[in-house]
Amino acid sequence: MSFKFNFGVSDNGEITSRTANSGSDDVVALPCENLQSSESVAPCEVVPISIPGVSSAVFDAIYYRGQRLWKRQIDDVQFQLAQQDDMTDDAEDSAIKQAMAEGSSAADVIKGVYEGGLKTWECSMDLLGYLVEHGDELRVALSGARILEIGCGTGLPSLHILKNIASTSVCMQDYNKDVLELVTIPNVLANAAFDPEDGVMGDSVHVEDDTESCEIDIDFRRTQVLFGADTDRIIGERETPELTSEEAREADMRLLERLEIKDRCEFIAGDWSKIEQEVRAQGREHSFSLVLTSETIYDVDSYARLHDLLSCVLAKPDTQSSSAYVPMALVAAKSIYFGLSGSVLSFQQYVQRRGVFDIASIWQSGGSMGREILRLTWNLS
Repeated sequence: MSFKFNFGVSDNGEITSRTANSGSDDVVALPCENLQSSESVAPCEVVPISIPGVSSAVFDAIYYRGQRLWKRQIDDVQFQLAQQDDMTDDAEDSAIKQAMAEGSSAADVIKGVYEGGLKTWECSMDLLGYLVEHGDELRVALSGARILEIGCGTGLPSLHILKNIASTSVCMQDYNKDVLELVTIPNVLANAAFDPEDGVMGDSVHVEDDTESCEIDIDFRRTQVLFGADTDRIIGERETPELTSEEAREADMRLLERLEIKDRCEFIAGDWSKIEQEVRAQGREHSFSLVLTSETIYDVDSYARLHDLLSCVLAKPDTQSSSAYVPMALVAAKSIYFGLSGSVLSFQQYVQRRGVFDIASIWQSGGSMGREILRLTWNLS
């Protein structure tokens, strides 16, 4: 079931924790004097699902509660960016390429430029675990539902839902279009379309110590969809086995036509305020029965935009329904973000002052560096 925002797209159209400490796994809020930032925020843009423009892609396995998801390696993303840089003379680099050129890592957050979407943040794993723990009840309650993940990055919670609740539709939002194209969409394809366990020739799975990775052969799939049983003969008769750019485009179009998953997912890039404006302009408020977000409250300056987007997109309770489920937003976060302005307590206080939602902590990790999951539901009083 498709649930497009209809924003006007044309047809061609490492787990870390967000703190400001200087450890190797910590986020660093960097200045952006030399990066192409401006006072304006990223516009709202629908990003069409596409086949990665590489011959193959490498993914790491993420294990959780007896299940596994594939997540694209950051090194593989950097390799793709280097290839694209060699092949093009574009004067304007993407936000991610700007950041990496300045010596930033995938875990660095550069306000207004790059929001750390290449990394898998610690609290997204907490959210993933919560979805698994409550899988039976959610599978029933969310049958046929629409789900939004805000600030999705690698998108593990959404990937879990796509794999385990077949009738749902998922919208995945990130500030950076680059993140969606380089990580989010490839992750969706690896987990829901190009599973390396399907036994496709050319795919390879590597196990070393306690880690598992796979390389998905995209070019093999391209040749198969173009030439079928004649692949070996046609490719063997050529001086070089590579597809032409025209053949690759045609193959990608055919592969996309066959993807059943494309009707269940949508990808939106841009700032929360711009997305809210577009949703309201189209009269499509209150469309999502479940909204997920993790590691998005580390900056108090973002509270208003996040709150306003939640109040715009979260579905209202159906008073005529016999289901006990009520629409909710789940916010996974660190209890305290050392060196940064946000915290669970300050976000709770902000939500309570606004009076739109009831908010409660429904899961806590414990320990000195605590993490929590907050549930927001409509305040009906």
